[in-house]
Amino acid sequence: MADLRAYQPSFGGGELSPALWARVDQVKYGSGLKTALNLFINPHGGASNRAGLAFIREVKASANEARLIPFQFNTEQSYVLEFGHLYFRVFRDGGLVLSGATPYEVTTPYAHNALDELVFVQEADVMYICHPDYPVRKLARHADNNWTLDLVTFAPKIAAPVGVGITTIGGGSTPYGYRVSAVDNESGEESLPSAAVFANNDLTVTGRKNRVSWSAVAGASRYIVYKNDNGVYGYIGGTAGLSFDDDNIAADLADTPQTARNPFNSAGNYPRCATFIEQRLAFASTKNDPQAVWLSQSANYENFGYSSPSKASDAVTFRIRARQVNEIRSMLALRGLMLLTSGAEWIVSGGSQSDAISPSSIKIDNQGYRGAARVQPIVIGNTVLFAQERGGVIRDFSYVYAEDGFVGKDLTILARHLFENRRIKAWAYAQAPYSIAWVVLDNGALVSLTYLKEHDVWAWTRHESGPDNDAVFEDVTVIAEGNEDVPYFLVKRTIGGQARRYIERLHSRVFQSVSDAFFVDCGLTYSGAPTTVIGGLAHLEGQKVVALADGNVVRNLTVSGGAVTLDVAASKVHVGLPIVSALQTLDIDLGNVGGLGTVQGRQKSVSNVTLRVEQTRGIFIGPRDGARGDEHLVEYKQRSTEDWDDPIEPITGDISLTPQWDWDTGGNMWIKQFDPLPMTILAIMPDISLGR
Repeated sequence: MADLRAYQPSFGGGELSPALWARVDQVKYGSGLKTALNLFINPHGGASNRAGLAFIREVKASANEARLIPFQFNTEQSYVLEFGHLYFRVFRDGGLVLSGATPYEVTTPYAHNALDELVFVQEADVMYICHPDYPVRKLARHADNNWTLDLVTFAPKIAAPVGVGITTIGGGSTPYGYRVSAVDNESGEESLPSAAVFANNDLTVTGRKNRVSWSAVAGASRYIVYKNDNGVYGYIGGTAGLSFDDDNIAADLADTPQTARNPFNSAGNYPRCATFIEQRLAFASTKNDPQAVWLSQSANYENFGYSSPSKASDAVTFRIRARQVNEIRSMLALRGLMLLTSGAEWIVSGGSQSDAISPSSIKIDNQGYRGAARVQPIVIGNTVLFAQERGGVIRDFSYVYAEDGFVGKDLTILARHLFENRRIKAWAYAQAPYSIAWVVLDNGALVSLTYLKEHDVWAWTRHESGPDNDAVFEDVTVIAEGNEDVPYFLVKRTIGGQARRYIERLHSRVFQSVSDAFFVDCGLTYSGAPTTVIGGLAHLEGQKVVALADGNVVRNLTVSGGAVTLDVAASKVHVGLPIVSALQTLDIDLGNVGGLGTVQGRQKSVSNVTLRVEQTRGIFIGPRDGARGDEHLVEYKQRSTEDWDDPIEPITGDISLTPQWDWDTGGNMWIKQFDPLPMTILAIMPDISLGR
């Protein structure tokens, strides 16, 4: 028999697929886990139990599907919009915005079963919303309880001049025609041209002229006059006044008035996705033209007009020409215009002769043939994460100078068991404080990816909620609140035999004392005068819940009449569904041990375990999985200097436990947290006895 000590200083590999449990040659084996449940991996490698989900509100109609959409004006003004069947509601700072005493609500045209295909792009207080079955609409915020949702007309905002007339000075029989446009004082956008007006004169004679005049246009700063030349109207001048004299000015046929165009004016022609690129609003992929892209005029987002010949600022239209007709699923402004289609990835630029995309400068380069799903990609720094069309695969995609193109890797290859026969339904990225992408799968499962490309960190963990893991996650979004990016989830729970859809917010994991720690799901917090009755829990009626009351764990509570009763009065109480967090190590590998060779397959027993922990309290450890009270799980008893009436404070440092004696070939250890308390494991150091 030999005694050895193993050391796992990081869990940065996350939960690994069973197919990799023999791959001790893989670098991530040394930092991987067999099980990572209700944990997330810190960027520096430690594993922490996730914070709880705070109950916000039930959706308007739980029988219908819903969707959470972020609307963020700045770090101080951020909202979550609850889109449901033909309506949306507004949440700010974890609360529902009211109009008087009732929820503020805006009517929409979107049926609940169409919400999954909504694609949105936002600039400041305006958001454009696309769906292949609905006309494009513009959502605008005017105040917390004042929002508008309007159809986009796709025409210049400023009106064309009217009352255009010609006063001739002189005479003659030569016909002359003119059109006039107005220029917006704020945006510089040019209107459509006026109706043409005609008069006869002979401007070749000195002193003769045509005076073109018009009525003032509201909001106009100047006007542009175009003159007919063989059926084409060319530029002859501009003025801030309401008249212009033509004394035989030659028309510049390279500068013509714009022609109105609305490519999205009927069913079958509504775009699927949108983005902003180079001061233009871009749309792509209609049912009738799935490979087409339309870019607005420069700085005029709702104007898709064009001139002939074209100007650099004109709207741009092009199509991807490829072997297969693959619909464009999403667009991103990244080193040009990135197009992700159902069969390939492309980058659109102005080419080597131009810095910008224009009607005369369009270059389309293929970047691969993976194919993207309809769920919109995530941008992390200068890297794109996108879900593949098939296989439940998530890839990162970033520009590599040496390759002169975008390349990436399969981020799900090491945790394929989480994604087999699944697709990504929704996801969102929370950069601060832990750089985590929260991913909802089509079966209602929730997984998380800690991702830092610059440090080659990518680690998956999975999350469950509710009794017997009965919670179904349906959507997730992230908005900035204070110093953190906060995920909001749409969770379907069974309460009293009925399905209810709840909006729940991931609580901050930052706390000053253990009494502030929030590690319950669908939970609420009471803070006030000491009391034994905690109400407001009607959303959990009949559920078995747990509480952290002034830092002390209270178990075996059941919600009745919307309340629970504590044995001892408390002033700060967190009540909600219990969360069980679990970490299971991989089979111990020590390389080739002198005189023994590999320890794989040998009988092992762990006689003692040293854990390096941070802000941790109330954990169990053992060689096998089990529930609280099982004989093979040992609790770490850590009350030391606290009085019996005071809560136990979390510990940071090394702790030592003697697990239940057990022999097997793996030498795995389970670390579990059953209570609403913090747990962060930085390293595990088991003492191992080897069978000869």
